[in-house]
Amino acid sequence: MHRVEVEVDPELEVAEIADRQSKEPGGGKALWFSRVKGSRFPLVTNLFGAPARLAAALGVDHLDQLSARMERLLDHPGEALAPCLVHQAPCQEVLQEPPDLFSFPFLKSWPEDGGRFITLPLVVTRDPETGADNLGMYRVRLFDPCRAGIRWKPGSGGHGHYQKYQAAGRPMPVAIAVGGDPVLTLAAALPLPQGLDELSLAGYLRGEAVPLVRCKSSDLLVPADAELVIEGVIEPGELLSEGPFGNHTGSYHPGAEVPVLRVTCVTHRAQPVCLATVVGKPPMEDCWLAVAAQRLLLPLSRRLCPEIVDVRQPLEGIFHGCTVVSIKKRAAGQGRRVLERLHETGWLKASRLLVVVDAEAAPLSLSYGLWRALNEVRLSRDLLVDGEFLGVDATVKWPGEGGEEQLRLEKDAAVEALVTRRWKEYGFCD
Repeated sequence: MHRVEVEVDPELEVAEIADRQSKEPGGGKALWFSRVKGSRFPLVTNLFGAPARLAAALGVDHLDQLSARMERLLDHPGEALAPCLVHQAPCQEVLQEPPDLFSFPFLKSWPEDGGRFITLPLVVTRDPETGADNLGMYRVRLFDPCRAGIRWKPGSGGHGHYQKYQAAGRPMPVAIAVGGDPVLTLAAALPLPQGLDELSLAGYLRGEAVPLVRCKSSDLLVPADAELVIEGVIEPGELLSEGPFGNHTGSYHPGAEVPVLRVTCVTHRAQPVCLATVVGKPPMEDCWLAVAAQRLLLPLSRRLCPEIVDVRQPLEGIFHGCTVVSIKKRAAGQGRRVLERLHETGWLKASRLLVVVDAEAAPLSLSYGLWRALNEVRLSRDLLVDGEFLGVDATVKWPGEGGEEQLRLEKDAAVEALVTRRWKEYGFCD
């Protein structure tokens, strides 16, 4: 971690520093800003910006190991660890009076952003009918010291809770935690299926139950080890424009009218450290969180389509832009059926581009996926177009699906073994 001891501005300057560092080989260093203009609290960015650092934070040697961990959980759901309730918590060591959101070093990252945003929020909501809690990640725009806007993702747990409160005409309690165990940040960003909640998954991954504490101004439960917690209420029908937000696409999202959270309480650790990320042109920190999510969610796709071997997504796609899927093809038309199934349901249904290829002995790579797509596809036969979605069946076609008998390139196994055995004789060092 690199410490920046001089004063920096949370509007644009921090983001410029973080952007340059995230473009360094390997993702760059995590950044600790000791003195942020207008705040007495330090700030950390790019904490998850390197695959090795993120893997260590998640308790694995390599991000690919997350797939095996999820496979085990799906096979043994009883190993999920429900959270536990505690009555004293680090996140409530200090009660801020009066609440002041601008006292914390949250960022404005791009010149035309609508304002300052909380970019790694853990947003806690509760279903008013079932009482089930949800932990999600939805960007939060700061309007003034006591008001913020939350942009729900359509179809998410938090959005569903919000719709129920709106329909009932009732105020909605919301809590926003910042910081805590890195596993919570990943879990909050995942589109998990019914029956698997974020906090129990986080408990399983960290090897112990996540401690929760009751909020000061509502019955919501928040991560006890968070750095700070913002509590508030969304009144029915109250909306404000969040303004533009600089996005990973390289352009601004225009923003929308978002529900207004009226802050009722802010608590924090005695010496809190704020956490933020900068969203922009890849590679950036969110790219590696997307890779971790991809490895965790791969087993869910295998449950949906057992022929799936692996999934890879380019960093440039940031989760939903493009996905290459390798399958063990056993029948004519199977590649297209996988495309249709993944587009219909599951975590990949929001993908804009899906490419299905034949699995090979070597691990799936994006280079291989592109090679197959460019050389195997007939546009009139192998594309699936549905609105803004494009699916590409780049599997080798069998005679029963319009393919032709072809002699595929295969190495001579005996010669391959001979060259491997004599490699150093040829003067190569490795």
